[in-house]
Amino acid sequence: MGGGRIDCYIDIASVFSYAAFVDLLANRSKLEANGVQVEIHPVFLGGIMQGSGNTPPWTLQGKAKYLSYDVPRTMAARNITGWGTPPNLFELARTMSPLRALLYIKEHFPPAAFDATMLLLFTKFWTPPHVSLADDANLAAALAEVTMGGGDDDKRKLFSDDDVRAIMEGRGGMRDRLKQETGRALELGAFGTPWIWVTNADGQSEPFFGSDRWVELAVGRDNAKVANMAWMQLRPDIFISRHRFSGRAGAAADGQAVKLLARMPILRIEM
Repeated sequence: MGGGRIDCYIDIASVFSYAAFVDLLANRSKLEANGVQVEIHPVFLGGIMQGSGNTPPWTLQGKAKYLSYDVPRTMAARNITGWGTPPNLFELARTMSPLRALLYIKEHFPPAAFDATMLLLFTKFWTPPHVSLADDANLAAALAEVTMGGGDDDKRKLFSDDDVRAIMEGRGGMRDRLKQETGRALELGAFGTPWIWVTNADGQSEPFFGSDRWVELAVGRDNAKVANMAWMQLRPDIFISRHRFSGRAGAAADGQAVKLLARMPILRIEM
């Protein structure tokens, strides 16, 4: 049982990409223990929006109003605190430079370094004073702040001064790579981020859009009613690891979740 692959296309300028990334980090070990490979792909959201003909959701009054409810709920559910929407979001969203840096790190450093750097860049972008990572000095300073991430007390710097210089200089070689990754997301039908492409153990693939699709991803379209029940009542912690059950009701819910997830047509995960 198990197997499959999750390819997640995200940009640090997307708040829902931030949420999806936090979820994947929290549950990657469970996924990999079940043979599910997870790969994060930095992509330029602006290129996806332009290439797909999409427009930012806040340009429509109704969507903008809904986001004022949905974004705080999304962040609170993941214990992401201190965040805020940058007042100059369009300016900060020119994220090509930090995305190229991430691609360089992904290619030249261990996966844990990539994860820690992306998490810090999300924090820098979405937490006041909302650092402009398009500025070389700001980006270099942020890279110098990345820590090992082995725990709250582990403040060892991940990158040396030489590493930071190498990353900054290596960004230029990642221009085409960023275009390729963004183009690949468009080929897969992306019109925003996070764009999640899931392939099960049988080689069947489907796209998922957004940071709140984990139960649907696990259960699949053939069990839509069951997926809705799971999301509203069970909240299985295979993906939402911070939501845990307790007491008799919790034990029953966990049992239902195990039975539910055992017959997933998309990804087969054992809890």
